[in-house]
Amino acid sequence: MKPRADDFFTLLDRGSREHYDDPDYYDRTYRARRDDVEFYRATARRLGGPVLELGVGSGRVALELARDGHTVVGLDPSLPMVERARERARAIPGAKLTLRQGDMRAFALRKRFALVIAPFNVLMHLYEPDEFARCFACVAKHLAPGGRFVFDVRVPQPRELARDPDRAYTGRPFVHPTLGRVRYTERFQYDPIKQVQLVTMRFEPEGRKRAVETVLAHRQVFPAELRALLATGGLRMTRRMGDFSGRPLGPDDDVQILEAAAVERPARAKRA
Repeated sequence: MKPRADDFFTLLDRGSREHYDDPDYYDRTYRARRDDVEFYRATARRLGGPVLELGVGSGRVALELARDGHTVVGLDPSLPMVERARERARAIPGAKLTLRQGDMRAFALRKRFALVIAPFNVLMHLYEPDEFARCFACVAKHLAPGGRFVFDVRVPQPRELARDPDRAYTGRPFVHPTLGRVRYTERFQYDPIKQVQLVTMRFEPEGRKRAVETVLAHRQVFPAELRALLATGGLRMTRRMGDFSGRPLGPDDDVQILEAAAVERPARAKRA
């Protein structure tokens, strides 16, 4: 069953923020995700700093870069996640890490960076082409000469997008850090016109009558489309990879990792 237009926009708003309202759950869920962290650490060693991270979250990547000695600025719209990152940063003596609540579609930091990163599907929370253009234009303005923008997003998977919206997909019961032991189910709704997939996650705590639902909304971005979107913000792709080992993107990959640079503007001709 597809949501009505008004329901869709309500779910879209919820899906842009609810998954990040509970840092305890977020950190527990993704604590074992390390391949991308090591990739971004290696990228920062190769390209240098300072580093700007869009969608810094609770600091999963940024804290490791700070431990490596890089100067890092982290930007995220979620105040709970930024506060968690600040709390965790206190455990790193001398960390050169600045954390700010902000919008990746509109930011002005009065500083340029050798490296801008957006790990783990951050850009999938840009839902319209003009939002990509605004974000990418901000990135281009903040890149130092020779700087690079590196990010990863999922490659859309047709089988996943074709899931039955009326079916609840059951996961294993687990211990939720704030709700206790829960029964877990997911529902998927994909709008092929807006290219947005809505995932409704339902947590049913044992011994409680009321279940908790959170929504996650991800814009599906196809590889050829992504290259075109970069150009709308004054960026050009310089490298594209299919996993965190750095090999080229292939037809069976489920992640696309791009490196981009600002498009060089032609010098103005001098008047005679």
